[in-house]
Amino acid sequence: MVEEKESPPSLAMMLARVRPGTDIEAAEALRKVTAAVQETGKVGSLVLRLDVKPADGGIDAVVVTDKLTTKIPEKTRIGSLAFITSDGDLSRTDPSAMPLFTDEDIRDAGAHVDYRTGEIKEAPGA
Repeated sequence: MVEEKESPPSLAMMLARVRPGTDIEAAEALRKVTAAVQETGKVGSLVLRLDVKPADGGIDAVVVTDKLTTKIPEKTRIGSLAFITSDGDLSRTDPSAMPLFTDEDIRDAGAHVDYRTGEIKEAPGA
């Protein structure tokens, strides 16, 4: 008669016995990855690495270490258009374009606007 071996416990159960807390830490990390995937629509990952090495002293035992690695997707950052000035600086406005208003027009504009309603009381120069 052939003796049948008992099947091993689940990985989660074995991990909880040998590396207490790692299963909880992995579940928390998976939640973070899942939330970021849902928010960004990008791929994320969780890698659980278990290293097993012989214990010192020739005894019938091993040392198990773990490493959790996550790749949490990030939102795509949108760029800003900037123009290069003659000095080599960056500007949000095109230095070669003619301005729509002079500095004096901008300073005087506030005197003719009701800030509470946004109504223009009187157009400058009208």
